[in-house]
Amino acid sequence: MTAKTYFPEHYRAARTGFIAAAEAAQLGITSRLLGGIKGVDGEPLFLDTAWAGRRDAKRALLLISGTHGVEGYFGSGVQTSLLRQGLAAQVPPDCKLVLLHALNPYGFSFDRRVNEDNADINRNFVDHARPPANPDYDDLAEAAAPKDISSASFAAANSVLSAYGAEHGSFALQAALSRGQYRHPDGIYYGGAKLSWSLHMLKDVLQEELKDVEELTVIDFHTGLGQYGAAEIITEAEPNSAAYERAQRIWGSSLRSTANGQSLSAHLHGTIDSAMAAWMETRALSFVALEVGTQSVSKVFEALRKDNWLSCHAPADFPHRAQIKRQIRDAFYPDQDDWKAMVFAHGKAAVEMALAAL
Repeated sequence: MTAKTYFPEHYRAARTGFIAAAEAAQLGITSRLLGGIKGVDGEPLFLDTAWAGRRDAKRALLLISGTHGVEGYFGSGVQTSLLRQGLAAQVPPDCKLVLLHALNPYGFSFDRRVNEDNADINRNFVDHARPPANPDYDDLAEAAAPKDISSASFAAANSVLSAYGAEHGSFALQAALSRGQYRHPDGIYYGGAKLSWSLHMLKDVLQEELKDVEELTVIDFHTGLGQYGAAEIITEAEPNSAAYERAQRIWGSSLRSTANGQSLSAHLHGTIDSAMAAWMETRALSFVALEVGTQSVSKVFEALRKDNWLSCHAPADFPHRAQIKRQIRDAFYPDQDDWKAMVFAHGKAAVEMALAAL
C-alpha cells in the first residue's frame, strides 16, 4: 500500500488508522479525552500519543499533528504512513520517539483551524491577564473577519485590507493579521482568553511521556503556506542562537527563521514552540514547523474568513454551509494523490533527518 492510502477522510478515520498502525507496531498508546465536547458526528474527541524506544531516554523526537485542526490530515497521514513503514524500528539506541496525534481534535473533527473556543492554539501561550497588543489587527478587525459575507460587504472588507497592503506591503499585512490577537473573540487568529485544553495536554505529554528527556527535537506538521506541494522547515529561533544552530545541524540549508524574515510565515505570538521552550527550561529544544503549501494565499485566507463567519455569525438555516466547509477543507488539505505524494516525501525526509541527528 502506498503512503497516500493512510491519508484520512475525516478525524474518526485518522484516529482509527493511527491507533491501528501504532498497535501493529506494538507501541503503547495513551489517550486523553476532551471532556464535555463531541465531534461533528457526536464522536468523543481524543489527543492520542504513541511511543517507541527507551522509556527513560535522554534524547527524543516528538512528532505533532493537528495543532491547527483541519491541517491534521497531513500530519496524521505522515505519522500513520511512517508507522506502517516501520518507523518504530528506526529509533536509535537509547532514544525515544513520541507521536502526538490530533493536538486539536475539535478543529480536526469539525474542519476548523481553531479549537472549541475559536482560539488558535498556536497563538495561545501568553499571559492572558496581559496579552500582547496588536493594534494593527485592531484597526483591521472588521475587515479581517467581516460579520457579513455578502458580495458587496466582502468586497468592501477586501478593499480595506488591500489599502493597508498597498501602504505597508503585503508581508506587513500578513503579519498584522496572523501574528495573533487577543481582543476579538469572533476574529481570526484569536489567541484565546485562557490556556487551552490542548496546551494543558501538551504540557502533560511533556511531563509524562518526555519527563527524562534532556534533548528534544520536535516536528509540528502544518499546511496552508507556500506553493502547492512545496515545503518549508520553519524555526522561531534567531539566527546564530544555540537553538537555531541545533536546528540547522539537523535540517541544514532548508531551515528558515521567522525571526529575521527568512520564512513565509510572520513571527508569531504565543506559539507552542515558545510554550515548550518555557516548559523545557534549561534543556535543549530543537522545534520546527514543517509547513507545506496548498492553495494561493488569497484562497486560503478567504476560506479561513468564511469559516470564521460560518461559526461565529451565520444563521442556523444558512443554505451554503457545506460549500464553506468544503472550501476550508480544500484550502488546508488538497485531497489529491500528487499532493499527498509530494508532502509525504517532505514529511518523511524531515523525520529521517531528525532521526539521523539523534
